[in-house]
Order: sequence, then structure tokens, then C-alpha cells
Amino acid sequence: MMKNLRDVKNIFRRVSGDTVVPSRAAKTLSRSCLMLALALSPVGSAIADIMTTETIGGVEVEIRRGGNGVYPLVVFSHGMGACPESTAGLRATLANRGYIVVAPKHQDCFTGSTTPDVPWGEPENWNDQSNRDRRDDMHAVLDDLPYGPYAQYVEDFGKIGCMGHSMGGYTCMGLAGAWSEWTRSEIRAVAALSPWHKPYTVQNKVGDMTNDQTLYQGGTRDNGITPELIEAGGTFDQTSPAKYLQVFDRAGHSAWTDSALGDRFHEEMSYYIGSFFDASLQDGNKKKLTQRKSRVSTLDYDHK
Repeated sequence: MMKNLRDVKNIFRRVSGDTVVPSRAAKTLSRSCLMLALALSPVGSAIADIMTTETIGGVEVEIRRGGNGVYPLVVFSHGMGACPESTAGLRATLANRGYIVVAPKHQDCFTGSTTPDVPWGEPENWNDQSNRDRRDDMHAVLDDLPYGPYAQYVEDFGKIGCMGHSMGGYTCMGLAGAWSEWTRSEIRAVAALSPWHKPYTVQNKVGDMTNDQTLYQGGTRDNGITPELIEAGGTFDQTSPAKYLQVFDRAGHSAWTDSALGDRFHEEMSYYIGSFFDASLQDGNKKKLTQRKSRVSTLDYDHK
């Protein structure tokens, strides 16, 4: 039991350690590439993945969008001790696909803390007050976003997706109703990427989620999270359909971040994430979610 607890603690410590801070040379190269892309682009064409940092509802957020059009909205919650920047790759790909992705910076982004309000090893003692600052951030942003300048880019404030990695998955599941006091009825689709799901699972709260569709992703080396996610009677089984699951072979807990070990999985992860939001927010083809990609060891789904 103590070994398992150490494994869980180490998992969450590694999330913050995987954040890549570009060197001065890398930043210079990135700016040069952007300038070249702008120079070669046809006059009047939109440049995909426009990224800005704003304050909405008193919360600093990073916003990515595919251009100046009107898009479905996905809010993103980062892992504990990390920041939105640690998952820029997945969010940029989603923005390029035709979404506006709004990612609040939670308090632990600024402090770097990976210590939750209740110990990781005591999921039975978590409740709707556990790390409620995340709930408050998401509520503040969702409350104020419709009245700010970025509202013009949002297609439908009554039909929103929530995507979260690790503790961000816990946040999205809470907003979908796993903690009733957190519930936002406009959250209709949840993509939980190696989510901290255990408080909801052991307390039988997963079935209280009120969203329409849920996607889970895990990894065969994600030892502190994925086994209980996919086991018989576990989180996936407790989730109401429509629901989808992919487990990536040899992926660890940090595979969704922009770490050197994560990049090799991102193309396939993004395929399922994009297909999921297309299906849930834009009435896209659900059959894409039934196709097994080469890095997927476990694929499961249950349509409504």
C-alpha cells in the first residue's frame, strides 16, 4: 500500500517537471518560423492557432483559437503543479481543428504545488470542498466569458466541452456533476486525460455526472491512474453512455504534456480528442471513435 501511495505522489510530481521551458535559441527560431509563415501566407488568409493571454472573471487564462471565426468552446484544466503551457501541443491541435480553447491558470500553476487539500492516498476523504479553488476558477471564467470580447468567437454557450489532464480531469468531472455543488449544466462533453478520478469512483459519484458524452484516455504505464479507470466496475464502467475509452501502449502519466516522451502519442491522442468533440459538440461521425489506432492497446465505447 505504501508503495502504491509513493507511486501516486511521484506521478503528480512528474507532471510539473514535464513542463518544457523553451531556450532563447528555440524562442528565436519559433519567432523566425512564424514570420516566414506569415510572409508566405496568402493575403487575407487566417492564421490558425491564435494564442492570447487574458484575464476573465479575475482569472488569468490562455486562449487558443483557430482564427477569427465562430467556434465551439472547450475549457481546459491543467494538471496540478503544471500550467496550461505544459499541454500547448494538444490544445493547439484542437484549436487548429476549429475550436476556441480557454485554459485558466489555477493557483497551483503559480505556486507549483502538487499537494492537494486531502492526501492522494485518501480518495474516500475527498469532498466537494477539496481543491475548490479550481471550481471557483472555472465558474468565474464561465460566468464572465459571455460578456467579454471573446464571446464573439463562441458558437454556443449552452453547449460546452471540458478537457482536463490529471487533476484537470478531476476538475472537469466535478463540473459535469460528480460533485453536485460544482455542476455547470452547460458542460455537455468531458474529455478526461489520465484523470484523477479515484475520489469519485470510490464514493460512487461517477454516475452523478450529467454531461451527454465522456471520453477517457489512459496509458499502460500510467500505473497510478489507468488500472482503476478501466477495471471491471471502475470509472469507465460507472460512467453513463455515450462514453469512449482509449489506453495508449507504453504511455505514462505525463504523455499528454509537451514532454519529450509525450510527443510520439499526440497525433493519435489528438485524433480521438478532436473526433470526440466533433461528435459531441458538432454532431460529427462517432464511427471515428471506434477505430483502433496503432498505439492503442485498449479501445472501448458505448454509444447511446
